[in-house]
Amino acid sequence: MDRSRKDWGISQLILAVAVACGSIVATTITGAAGSGTATFLFHDCIGPSGTPTSFTAEKTELPLAAAPSFAQATAYRLTDGSAVFIALIRDDVHNPPGIDASGKATITCFVDTPLRGTVAFSGFLTPLP
Repeated sequence: MDRSRKDWGISQLILAVAVACGSIVATTITGAAGSGTATFLFHDCIGPSGTPTSFTAEKTELPLAAAPSFAQATAYRLTDGSAVFIALIRDDVHNPPGIDASGKATITCFVDTPLRGTVAFSGFLTPLP
């Protein structure tokens, strides 16, 4: 094989790798474009001593093709950066087996949602470092 053919083959390989990498980056950017940060006001909270009566928390939403934004994740970062609320139970409808018996859901708060009205969330706060 002469040198020009070999160089042409390497050039094609480099081009193919560049196109593949570009496709991955474009897919990543497009996937991220459908997601954002949603902010929720947790109010009328009850729990052990020191539980705030309300707090504002946010989380990263999944792309639009996923379920309603408030149901896509269980970790909500408080906007003041002090803690993360881990929601274990939602409205007694989404209650994984054993959660009630574990005693881990020590805080219950309400969140007003556009699709389902006021929804109760039970879980716990864990401080951020």
